[in-house]
Amino acid sequence: MRISSSGFYQTQLNNITGKTAQISEQLDKLSSGIRVQTAADDPVAMNGIVNYRQELKNIEQYGRNIDLAENRLRREESALTTGETLLQQSRELLLKANNGANTQAERDALAMQLKNNMGELLNLANSQDEFGQYIFGGFQSDKAPFVMQPDGQVSYGGDGGQREMQIGASVRVATSHDGRLVFGQIPNPRGDFLASYDLKEQIRADSLRVEKASIDPDNRASFNDAPNYTIVFEDDSNNPGGIAFRISDGNGNDFPASPLPPAPQVPPAPYTPGSKIDALGLNITIKGEAKPGDTITLSSDVQKGTGQDQLSVFDSLNRALNWLEQDNNSASGQSELNEVLDELDATSAHFTRVRADTGNRLLRLENQRNGHEDMALTLEKVRSGMEDLDYAKATGELGQSMVALQASQTMFGKLQGMSLFNYI
Repeated sequence: MRISSSGFYQTQLNNITGKTAQISEQLDKLSSGIRVQTAADDPVAMNGIVNYRQELKNIEQYGRNIDLAENRLRREESALTTGETLLQQSRELLLKANNGANTQAERDALAMQLKNNMGELLNLANSQDEFGQYIFGGFQSDKAPFVMQPDGQVSYGGDGGQREMQIGASVRVATSHDGRLVFGQIPNPRGDFLASYDLKEQIRADSLRVEKASIDPDNRASFNDAPNYTIVFEDDSNNPGGIAFRISDGNGNDFPASPLPPAPQVPPAPYTPGSKIDALGLNITIKGEAKPGDTITLSSDVQKGTGQDQLSVFDSLNRALNWLEQDNNSASGQSELNEVLDELDATSAHFTRVRADTGNRLLRLENQRNGHEDMALTLEKVRSGMEDLDYAKATGELGQSMVALQASQTMFGKLQGMSLFNYI
């Protein structure tokens, strides 16, 4: 077979050029440490690599979201913890003030401390995150949710929304509680009413107090927006030395009532401390020593939009402040103090429950973060196996290629100088 000189040269050049390009590609891979640089290197592997890279990017974004969510929840947890401390301090102030030996100056100083506690609690309710968003504002996070009015009452201007953050492919976690729920939907320790007292005589060893005052669920509709109810104590004409009571509505209509289990009877009914009283759907428990002429008023007014069975921490603190600023060295004052202390205790317990829910969310974030980290390690290992270079193998292949190139160059050099004229 006859081979032209030009064909011979072209074949050898193509061979050398190809080996040179192969070596250059191998050097690039050794330099970058990446085996599959383009789809042409390994189409099947490249498809998997692209998918794994995207999953790793998603996990990275979820990690950033978890960090943001954790920061917001930590701020909320801190605010609630401080709130519990302020409530405990307020409770201690009231107990300290419940001393007839206090001077007016001392009472004024205690009242000022209580006002300061309320101001600090208001600041906590208006806490902001690192972006200036109000934590307890719901979806209305660009303005302070709680505002103190000129009369000292605190109103809520946020909504019931709850911001969420996506922390997984199909996993979202709430990053806050709305302010109405935290500060304005505290379960009323009395049930469905607030109690106020107008008691005769001086302080008693066992203060008269309403333990529970709730509406039977089957009768709730008929009591909605009803007037206040009054419980008046009097001498029991059927039991000399005993005490009886009457329950009437705002129109002066008496309710048949009696301690359970006997059926309701025509008023007045005998009073037994601690017994449950039924009055046509009103379930009441009263404890303590009653005197003729004592009056308890049960208020069923809706509490500033929070509902009869819910309280606002700011209303409770205002009630505490009113008690502190008045003469409380009386039977009525002691019963009012019991009401205020129970409301503060209920608020503190409510904060603890909300904080526990916040803690559960933080735990969920931590579990999700750990899961993402484990998954990222697995994906990175698989991706690396498909994409990254095996240096030992690549170095061996490079050596082989360089030997082959050198052999091709040597052979080409020798063949290039050969001619038939050398044999004549």
